[in-house]
Amino acid sequence: MAIEISPNIARLRCSKSGREVPTGAFVRPIGLCGCCPAPGKPVVVEYDRERVLAQLGGRTLARRSGHGIWRFAALLPVVGVPDEYGADVGGTPTVFHAQLSQELKADVFVKNEASNPSGSFKDRGLAVGIALGVACGAQRFCLPTQGNAGVAACLFSARLGLPGALVYMPEGFQGSSYHKACTFFGGTVRFTGANIAAAGRAMREQLKEELASGTYVDISTFFEPGRLEGKKTMGLEITEAFAGQALPDFIIYPTGGGTGLVGIWKALAELAEFGLLAAEHRRLPRLVAVQSENCAPVVESFRRGLAEVEPVVSLGTVADGLDVPGAIMGHDILKVLRESRGAAVAVSEADIIAAFRRYGALGIPAGYESAATLAALHTLRNENTIAAGARVLLLNTASHLIPIGKT
Repeated sequence: MAIEISPNIARLRCSKSGREVPTGAFVRPIGLCGCCPAPGKPVVVEYDRERVLAQLGGRTLARRSGHGIWRFAALLPVVGVPDEYGADVGGTPTVFHAQLSQELKADVFVKNEASNPSGSFKDRGLAVGIALGVACGAQRFCLPTQGNAGVAACLFSARLGLPGALVYMPEGFQGSSYHKACTFFGGTVRFTGANIAAAGRAMREQLKEELASGTYVDISTFFEPGRLEGKKTMGLEITEAFAGQALPDFIIYPTGGGTGLVGIWKALAELAEFGLLAAEHRRLPRLVAVQSENCAPVVESFRRGLAEVEPVVSLGTVADGLDVPGAIMGHDILKVLRESRGAAVAVSEADIIAAFRRYGALGIPAGYESAATLAALHTLRNENTIAAGARVLLLNTASHLIPIGKT
């Protein structure tokens, strides 16, 4: 069976204006909306409640067939995905950590995304994004990256026998672990610009014709709806992990582009809308965005009460995934933080490095971005923003291997 569009999709909507976006019968890849000023805003997928519930055959989400994130096929935009393509994506463990709980005087849980096939949570979004693009006729994928997203794009392109993903990295990443991993999975890597934003501008200028024709798909963060749909499976898995008990009081998430933060909230909102939330899960978690003090556009915009995230000039951070000076989905990131009664916190480079070392001493496989969540928990406990005894989930988004490889 070929990868096809799910019949459960009801419509596409602009995340900013709320207007319905034409599907075009899904004969070409879905990009940003056309209703907002160029380049447009991210498009989100909405599902037909009756179709979803009919497919599930009851009030539970996971179906009996399918592995990893594909257990949640009723709430994903593609069907017919072969096991060899993505059965090993997702299904990552959520573990109670007694020692951290004792140290921080809170019930600390860790969701470890390092067990995904390329070693990070990026596999969730890229697996769905590339499958959705192929279902819409895409022939090749491209993106700017300074981290794990490029690796995941190359891996999933290879699994479908596509031409290698075309990856743009900032200057200075030549020979990095990211570079080597992309080429290992058949990707082509070009180096340009000082950061991911500059690399993205160069990519869109150099590939203008290919992107306009739809033969290449810009699969950057939020530039198509599949990555959000894949990332939301973290939220679906969190409800599974806490079956029979309350959800965490707080979920602390390392925020670059913010796909996972928005995705977790989208998952919880869909479960609530479709009547699939268990009674003990009616009180939803408060979401916390964590960034480095050296690059904190979400934190600054949240503190100022803005409706959009204003870009900043990054001073550089050891956590490559947090070195994102702007956010095309900033309006929704801020909305999610406020709807969940959450928070945004910036942590120092020294605290990120100290937390990274602490994770290593505890045997927790996590990178610098993940370490930022532990640093943030220390800050929030010291401020009593998170009270003693609270239940806290830390999202550990990637393996320790990339940071070690960098040094």
